[in-house]
Amino acid sequence: MTAFRPAHLSVSSVALFARCPAQWRRRYIDRLAEPSNPPMLFGKAFHAALEAEHRGQDSERALIDAWNAGDADLAASGQSMRPGKAHALALLNTYRSRGYGGAMGEPERMFKLPFPGGNIPVPLLGFIDAVTPDEIREYKTTGSSWWTETRAAMAPQTSVYGWAVQQMYRRRLPVRYVIFRTDIVDVTTFLVDPSPDAFRAFETEAEAVWRAIVAQDFAGCGKATCDACGVSKTANPTKGPTLTMDKTW
Repeated sequence: MTAFRPAHLSVSSVALFARCPAQWRRRYIDRLAEPSNPPMLFGKAFHAALEAEHRGQDSERALIDAWNAGDADLAASGQSMRPGKAHALALLNTYRSRGYGGAMGEPERMFKLPFPGGNIPVPLLGFIDAVTPDEIREYKTTGSSWWTETRAAMAPQTSVYGWAVQQMYRRRLPVRYVIFRTDIVDVTTFLVDPSPDAFRAFETEAEAVWRAIVAQDFAGCGKATCDACGVSKTANPTKGPTLTMDKTW
């Protein structure tokens, strides 16, 4: 049997492998989709609204339609969307009132670029939430105060998206993280600069992931909370490659 090789890598796939190779195998080889949940579908609905906003379309209608679709999806498993539409619309209006709304730049900008080091034979694929003339935008919906300026600066997307924009436009742009709170009506932003050193570190991580994929090394992380492993915290299973990224962004 021919060993599985993905057609590309992405920030999220590298981060997932770093967190647990067995989870990566479940998602990308076994094709076991993550069950729908309210935070996931609310985030998708809000991203749909922001894309419509920056394309000059009716973002409120896009938000309501996507929210309703998400709520219908969740109803099949006895769940419902939260927060509600009123909260979502209040977040959208707050975003506009800060001067970030309107038709601008390129929302949902895709890139598919070769890794510069030449050690990974597949491209790096990604979708940037928005590229404006002055900055890169990255949107996050969250129910806590977890995001900080330091965490935004350290997030892999910062260096990867900064590198991708430089390759596509021959310009260096900062990355503005826009954090939408789902527990309160609040929009916070952090403007951070991409680091070339951080991108090189990401590429090193991706190379380690690729070597493990080629070797078919999908040993689990062994964490009790892991869906793929679900073993005792005292267990000490054989691990995959030693990686430093342990957060899915």
